[in-house]
Amino acid sequence: MRHRHNTQTAAAALAAAILAAAGCTVGSYPPDEHNKLAKPFIHDSAALDPFGVLMAGTTSVKTGQVFNLSDGVLEGGTEVQLLSALPEFGSDALASQEQVYDSLIGAFTAPIESDIGFDSSKLPPVLWTEHGTLLNRAERMLFRIRDEREPATNPLKYIERLGLLLYAPLQLNFAPQADRAAAIVQRLNETPGYLQVATSNLQSASNARIEAAREATNGVINLIRGEIADGMPSGMKANFESAADSAIAALEAYRNSLADLPSTDDWRAGAQLMHRKLELDSGRPLAPIDTLIEEITADFETAHSSLVSAAEPINRRIYGGSRPRDDYRLINDVLEVLEGENRARSTAGMLQQMAEDTDEAREICNEEEIAPVPERLQLRVVETPEFMRVSVPLGGSLGPSAAASDNTAVVWLTPAPADASRAELRSRLTTNNIYQLKLLAMRYGIPGYALIGSLASDMESDQDKLTHMVEPLPGFIHGWPIYITETTVGTHYTGDVDFIWRKYKLQTIAAALVDIQLHAKDLTMDDAQEFLTRRSYMESSAARALLRSLEVNPAQAATAYFGWKNWQLLRAHYQETTQDFSLTSFHGKALRAGSMPLVEFSYAVSEAKGRLSLDGEEE
Repeated sequence: MRHRHNTQTAAAALAAAILAAAGCTVGSYPPDEHNKLAKPFIHDSAALDPFGVLMAGTTSVKTGQVFNLSDGVLEGGTEVQLLSALPEFGSDALASQEQVYDSLIGAFTAPIESDIGFDSSKLPPVLWTEHGTLLNRAERMLFRIRDEREPATNPLKYIERLGLLLYAPLQLNFAPQADRAAAIVQRLNETPGYLQVATSNLQSASNARIEAAREATNGVINLIRGEIADGMPSGMKANFESAADSAIAALEAYRNSLADLPSTDDWRAGAQLMHRKLELDSGRPLAPIDTLIEEITADFETAHSSLVSAAEPINRRIYGGSRPRDDYRLINDVLEVLEGENRARSTAGMLQQMAEDTDEAREICNEEEIAPVPERLQLRVVETPEFMRVSVPLGGSLGPSAAASDNTAVVWLTPAPADASRAELRSRLTTNNIYQLKLLAMRYGIPGYALIGSLASDMESDQDKLTHMVEPLPGFIHGWPIYITETTVGTHYTGDVDFIWRKYKLQTIAAALVDIQLHAKDLTMDDAQEFLTRRSYMESSAARALLRSLEVNPAQAATAYFGWKNWQLLRAHYQETTQDFSLTSFHGKALRAGSMPLVEFSYAVSEAKGRLSLDGEEE
């Protein structure tokens, strides 16, 4: 299976020859046909994602615009304010969304010889990459509605979206503080209607998602009563309290209504849906599921051998004498000492250590010229908000947005549950030992997630930000932090940190393998737990948290894995097409380009010196 952009040239040439022979004119001028559809779509589709618009650094868009071909500008339309908006999921809104996505997909994938078709391979570089980016966005969003049936089957997503839209204005500086506080109050006022629509939409859900949604709902209630109440300006207290009371009552009603939602123990996505989701979310064609499993298994075995090789000298250093009789004992003997003696002592200690590690990572990136970390970028390390802890079992990040005024990212570290046993707490502290905290600081802070929004603020125009930061490609967003952590460790660290990275890498690959086998095959949770703990050396509590996350979010770990591999391919392509290769130059250029599918991405960062062929050929 090849990318559409790589296969149309021959078809276009054939169609041109046939039409020319018949004395006909071939199609329309590709840039005109593209711009008529794409430029309005950028704004129309952005209006459907208030959170994405805020992360793109703006607070409003214009819908229903028309692209003036002669002047090259958008005209008309209606301005939609999104600073305080919640997503709309009513039946009419969903039908409208489908129409927006369908109209772009229909024209962008129409045969070249048809009335509406045009040869996208003839587009200039900027439009060619835009074409692929927007087509992928439209296909992903339509897939969510029609194939995954997310509005009808996923009660957790409604709550996570609401939680993020209440949480982000507390943390990010995309607008003046007073405006952000007012936006929170307005969203609280709209919460009862939003949740009423959600309840009407939901038809069924897995028991796993229902339980996760209940927990997340409690988390949003605690967010309102805690951080939001504490951060509300004194002059807005009365308005806030009234809105908060109504919102909390609606949240409690939503949580209680989930008991009546038809439920099932069947949480598996299925092979066909899983494969298509992985293709869309990673932004590239993929081999059949069985082949993917074989390839990831081979990668896992290579990573395991690398971990064993690194463990042998450390084992001799610690214990001396002979090697343990099998690899499992060898690695666990080493981990028992390295992680046990260097575990964090408390959740507060983990947060403090991770904050110090983000500063260290900044210095390494600048001194080793790994990535261009702006001086303006600041980080806060906090506990993961409760409403996100099922989906974010270990750590995560939010922001900064691409607004010029927004220079602070929030790094999340997920603590052990409040009711965790002493053994579970010790397990979490052991998992987040001082070496792993360095890796998490890189992945979730600098130069990982936090650098994406910071450098995106340097994009040339708001339209570019809306194109590449609204509903960004998951593979780009989640693959980058793993790739850049690997690059940073490989450039700077040796010894114990390198050893823990090899374990972390093994677990990252294992998570992807388990993700696919859980949803596309018949791997049981018990077998997955044993694989993660016995073959990837994951602490039991961490493995359980990961599996619960994968149960409710199919393709999450596998998409991050394929995104990581995409970044490796992208870098190799860039090195082949650039005479004076520089890590920091490549990374800066890539992040400032924004998210897009791999083939388009390779074209964007290599200045049109060749489109990456996924079959190993340059075009």
